[in-house]
Amino acid sequence: MDASIYSFLIALAWCNVFVLFGIMLRHKTDFVLKYGVNFILLIMSIGILRLFIPIESRFSIVLASNTIMPFLQRFLRAELFQINNIWIDRFEILIWIWLLGSFLYLLSIALRIAKLKRAVRRIPPEDNRQAVRVMNTIICSAKIRRQCRIIVSEDVATPMLVGYFKPTILLPCLSLSDEELRYVLLHEWGHFTHKHLWTKLLFNILCALLWWNPLVYMMKANMDNILEISCDRLVVDGMDDSERVKYVESTTKVMRQMADKMPQLALSSVGFIAADTEAIVQRCELVLFPPKRFSSRTKYILGTAILCLTIFSYAFVVQPDTPPPIEEGHFTIGYENSYLVPNNDDTYSLYINKNFLFNLDVSEIYSLPYSELPMRNEENIK
Repeated sequence: MDASIYSFLIALAWCNVFVLFGIMLRHKTDFVLKYGVNFILLIMSIGILRLFIPIESRFSIVLASNTIMPFLQRFLRAELFQINNIWIDRFEILIWIWLLGSFLYLLSIALRIAKLKRAVRRIPPEDNRQAVRVMNTIICSAKIRRQCRIIVSEDVATPMLVGYFKPTILLPCLSLSDEELRYVLLHEWGHFTHKHLWTKLLFNILCALLWWNPLVYMMKANMDNILEISCDRLVVDGMDDSERVKYVESTTKVMRQMADKMPQLALSSVGFIAADTEAIVQRCELVLFPPKRFSSRTKYILGTAILCLTIFSYAFVVQPDTPPPIEEGHFTIGYENSYLVPNNDDTYSLYINKNFLFNLDVSEIYSLPYSELPMRNEENIK
């Protein structure tokens, strides 16, 4: 097995296919009702994994490209300038831009997490015995016994969970009954018990590594909705129809009370309310209608289909068309091993593998293959 820039390009293409497929399925409420969000997460995860394993095996079919790949090869490997007698091409510059962008993105993530942490510390809490009492009841009946801090304040725009290791639930000042507040807190507690904050952080790190790919940001935006849907379904699992209706009524009641405070959630928090109307309607539908159970045979068929598609993604790789092996006494002129050096008499010297071959007139250098060769000064080849 081997990896190359061509196998990476194929891996990137397949990653985009998987991600687009997952995004499309997320908007299909009927599909989510039948198969759940875990199947969508699986598809997206396979796409990400495919990108980070850009290998080609000896069984891969090589598809020769006569136009696109040779153009990309010439474009990326075109030498631009020299540093300490080392030529720098476009591909190396793009790699450094990629690394710099990822570093700056990761730095912004760390700064925003620290900023949110400081902001939470500055929030003036209000004494709300109702919230503390309801939360203690939830923790006592939960499988995971963990102390959870409750902050109720007018400075909070929407119910949300913060804190990767020490959970803190932020609540605005709401007028809710104990039962309605219980549903709100159950939702936020579900985010903590199922590590949704860590999932969100992981996808933000992924955005930092692939900041140049627009589809990653689409996946990140849909991930917020997927986490909310997943948390809703985990909370209402086992509830009867009347309890599900009350859960939706509590959700819509909070939305009405916070209608003027629809915030953009911080990357290190997960909240109760989505600002997207389509997402809100979909969440309510998925809560009110229990998921349809599908047979083991269906699971087997879906799993097999995904596995076959993943294996098929490694079945071929596209590479530039290369000429046949060079026979003795012959040579190949190309941008990888050849270049031109201008002379004082308006001629150009052709070098192959740093060896002088012959001189060319000005009129000759504008025809193939000489027109594709890089130009160098004589002092740069010594």
